[in-house]
Amino acid sequence: MSPATEFFGDAARWQSWLDVEAELARAQAELGMIPAWAGEAIAQAAHLDRLDIDRLRSEIARTMAPVAALARVLAEAAGDAGAYVHWGATTQNVIDTGRLLVLRRYHADLETAIAGVLDRLAGMAENHAQTVMVGRTNRQHALPITFGFKVAGWIEDMLHVVDQLDEVQPRLFQLRFGGAIGAYQSFGDAGPRLAALLGRRLNLAPALVPNRTGAAPLVEYVTKLATLGVAAGRIADELYLLMQEEIGEVSETLANGVVGSSTMPHKINPKLVVDLRARANLLRGRGGAALSVPTATHEGDAATNRELRLLTEETCPAALRVMRDLDRVLSSVAVDRTRLLENAMQQFELLAMEPVMMHVAPHIGRQPAHDRLHRLVDVAGRNGASLRALLRDDPEIGAHLDDAALEDLFDPARNTGQSEPIARAAAAAGRTRATALRERCDQRNATQAAVSA
Repeated sequence: MSPATEFFGDAARWQSWLDVEAELARAQAELGMIPAWAGEAIAQAAHLDRLDIDRLRSEIARTMAPVAALARVLAEAAGDAGAYVHWGATTQNVIDTGRLLVLRRYHADLETAIAGVLDRLAGMAENHAQTVMVGRTNRQHALPITFGFKVAGWIEDMLHVVDQLDEVQPRLFQLRFGGAIGAYQSFGDAGPRLAALLGRRLNLAPALVPNRTGAAPLVEYVTKLATLGVAAGRIADELYLLMQEEIGEVSETLANGVVGSSTMPHKINPKLVVDLRARANLLRGRGGAALSVPTATHEGDAATNRELRLLTEETCPAALRVMRDLDRVLSSVAVDRTRLLENAMQQFELLAMEPVMMHVAPHIGRQPAHDRLHRLVDVAGRNGASLRALLRDDPEIGAHLDDAALEDLFDPARNTGQSEPIARAAAAAGRTRATALRERCDQRNATQAAVSA
């Protein structure tokens, strides 16, 4: 079943509404707002497999009021208790609360997928903590790094997004159940107590103001999902570039028989990373769409609600798909250690210029060292001379460099700085966060099971 159907199809949506109606009835029965027998009868009937689905569909089509239609069909299924179904509630109370129940289940799946990505990245960072490659800035060779260091940057991006998703949850998962306009008119003095009890039963935090126009947390959540597209897009973009023929440092491991081009038999184009890159970029664009949703007016606005609902139901499956696709891409990536080193050695003398500059700077000053080396690089480039020989023969530079120092400074493997420890630290952080995400999902499931029981 696709995420769109599993979480946002008719069956999932209707059952979430039924879950709200069931717990509402139980809470109202506990507070004496409706008879105890009615509360339990409504809860027992609030399951899709106990309702006439064809009648529900026809009622929705006839009334164009889905929650009202569901309340009517549920009331019929509940028998005499049906008189107490949807007691004092309004449509948006049920829709918004049901959406939170769905989003909580969805978010558990999303966190599980993110945990898988973090574990995969952590493995790459560890395996390649010492794998030397050339670092590039502005798409030009800069200084040596390790491939694990590059992956560490990807891990940090993912951890930042997880932080943001964590931060929005207390604001998102709040119960707003104040009746028709948000001030408990139908519930009277018992309204706040009902909201508090219903929140506990549904494991949702109480809202300060239980109104119908608090859309900001949902907008925020969608923008955070969009940042997953930013993080995944960076990884996809870099892998796509590294797969370029002239670089060739990574490749996709594809099954036999995969065709790269319909006309050029020799080509095996990147497949998985191209699809990921496209989906990640589209997901990123949902952030702008969320921020463009008009604010709700007065104490309720169906137009804004509808736009937010559609955007959420499109964005959530897209974000989960991107995370699952990213995990698949990472599992298929083959890193060519030999090619990485070969590319780093193509300009190994140039890659050593900053280390050489910092080596002689204490003797002649950083800026004079920079300018002197820049001129020597220019001479070597114009006449093809050995840069190492020019350095050795230069009266200002050579005086502070012996053969042992030159050998050390010109070795890319010795000039990756703190790439290795950074890679290992990022890998550890990624694994730790992945474990925490899985444990939290398990704890939530256990808590929800206890609440439901």
